[in-house]
Amino acid sequence: MLSNTTPAANSDARRQTRRLLTPLAMAVAFILAGLTLATPAAHAQPPSATRPGCARHDLAVTLTSSPDAPQYRLAGWLCRPARTTTTVQVLIPGLTYTHRYWTGLDQRTNYTDTALAAGDAAYLIDRISTGASDRPPADQVTTTTEATVTHQVIRALRDGTIGRFTHVVAVGHSYGSVIAMAEAATYRDVDALVLTGLLHDIRVDQMTRFTTDLYPAAADPKFASSSPPEGYLTTRPGSRPGYFLDPNTAVRGAADWDEQSKTTATTGELTFTPDDELAYSRAITVPVLFVIGATDTLFCATGQPCTTPADICQREHTAFPPSTVLAAATIPRTGHSINLHRAAPLASTAITTWLHHQHSTPATPLVSSCRR
Repeated sequence: MLSNTTPAANSDARRQTRRLLTPLAMAVAFILAGLTLATPAAHAQPPSATRPGCARHDLAVTLTSSPDAPQYRLAGWLCRPARTTTTVQVLIPGLTYTHRYWTGLDQRTNYTDTALAAGDAAYLIDRISTGASDRPPADQVTTTTEATVTHQVIRALRDGTIGRFTHVVAVGHSYGSVIAMAEAATYRDVDALVLTGLLHDIRVDQMTRFTTDLYPAAADPKFASSSPPEGYLTTRPGSRPGYFLDPNTAVRGAADWDEQSKTTATTGELTFTPDDELAYSRAITVPVLFVIGATDTLFCATGQPCTTPADICQREHTAFPPSTVLAAATIPRTGHSINLHRAAPLASTAITTWLHHQHSTPATPLVSSCRR
């Protein structure tokens, strides 16, 4: 969920502020949580309910490519549509979210169902250190190592370990979008990127408040029985709606669901820098779709508009190579965690329509190509 880069030429002041914000965030997290290493352990959080066409497929992964790197278990669920497909979407949740972000509270907030109805398979993961996946030492779980893990997921989906798909799309939410960019830039093995809940240009005030609302997961009543290792963080009870939800348009029960289903973050995840994030995007050559809630309090404000796709294109076009195909969709009256709002079906339709109509006119007015 964290993003802190400003590519726009007229945003030098905010860029300098964020360069100071990253070490501040690290310092706060280190003071709160410490850096003691711990042995990996699985979370006690139960997976979401099974559905027809979905099956649990965990994967043994390493955080680095070193031959002696320890293995960890990544929890994953492969869902297949009714008809045979060669396309799979890898669904990467944001900071303090598990794979349940992609299944939502009910049918209208279930993005996975929309992907399947469009004819694509979906592989949902609990990112390493979250949910039902193993928990490596906190300082080893970084954007770089999570990109390495995601690369292993994509390889397994292509080589028959999990599936044998020829077309792989990475779909991220918030910090999951950062990981998707890092993986695509480093390994160049995806065919398209969908980046939801992420822009390079943040609201510094809101992101600072969010960072200070992270505290040791071991102190949170939700995790009292699972003994999170030191360096594992989570959001303070009651703080999430102010960052993630538009109170006027979130679905009924979203705030309670969001608190009940939250997971952990790590101190290592707070160490990526603005330069890192910009380097990722400037190395991406596959088509990219941005999807942003128009009332996302982490990225949208006066002077940082999100009202139209043109706003997003204007804010993002300098962060990617000129030849990279960019498109944008804004979801009206929707906060940061798009899938928890009443307009979630609009976002789901925008994504699946774009994925299936990249080379023709989109069938929805929500999506616009960024002409550069």
